Amino acid sequence: MKVTFEGPNFHNILVQMRGLLDAAKNISEDVSEKPNKSGIPPAELQGPGPQPLGDPFNEEFAVVDKPVDKPGKTVNPQIAKMQAAKAAKKAEREAAAAAPPKAEPEPKKAKAATLAEQMDPAEMVKIRQKTIADLQDAYANGHQAEVFELLSRFGNGAKSFRELPPDAFVPISEAIAKGALT
Repeated sequence: MKVTFEGPNFHNILVQMRGLLDAAKNISEDVSEKPNKSGIPPAELQGPGPQPLGDPFNEEFAVVDKPVDKPGKTVNPQIAKMQAAKAAKKAEREAAAAAPPKAEPEPKKAKAATLAEQMDPAEMVKIRQKTIADLQDAYANGHQAEVFELLSRFGNGAKSFRELPPDAFVPISEAIAKGALT
């Protein structure tokens, strides 16, 4: 047996289904009430049978905006570690921002800059020329490592004299006077 339901919407189809099921239920009740003339015992139902679908308009089956239980995603332990470290760093930065600023000593470069600003420009030119001459002599005499070390330490990683800022010559000349090239 094949039954087909057609309708403009789902509600009409459900109404047709319910009507068919009710009609079949009434027919089965009528059949069970009639006496059996053939002498064959009626068939008995065995087993639990299918579960009834229930009323689609009942609250039990109504669509409710409940969150659907989804299986949790497995989190990579390395990603979890990185996220925890990132959160710790963020908390540390926020705590540092909330703390009152500490008085930090003036860096050496700032002191050198103030010395360079306080000196006479003509004196600065003499110091610069003498420092470059001393560095070139040391480089020519095999003290390349010492020259590059002075340039990088006082010149912010400079590789040549042209890359040196003007305020770097004062501390370099002082280091040379103290024997940094010997």
